Amino acid sequence: MNTTDVTVTVEQLAVWPIDDLDGREARLLVVEVPPGVHAPVHHHDGWQFIYVLAGWSRRRWTASRPSYETGQAWHEHRKQRHLAFGNDGDATARMLVFYLTEPGQPVLSFDGD
Repeated sequence: MNTTDVTVTVEQLAVWPIDDLDGREARLLVVEVPPGVHAPVHHHDGWQFIYVLAGWSRRRWTASRPSYETGQAWHEHRKQRHLAFGNDGDATARMLVFYLTEPGQPVLSFDGD
């Protein structure tokens, strides 16, 4: 994902088919968001379970803007529209993400894609 000239890194650590959930796969990702980087409006086609390994991030689906620090976790519903997501801190935010989706689906889609 590019936001202006800064890139967010997404490293896929593993992918597994889910035997009892035909047509689904699990992915384990590490996402790094540099300081000051914010993503445009987007959504994820799968379910996400996120744990902050380092730094902090902020996300917004509604008027509230909760932020999460190292050691905190949250989950996101499938196709949840993100009005805002980014790193307002002064250090890179690093998150471990368990992602459940259909095989071959992108990790995220920008609205309008």
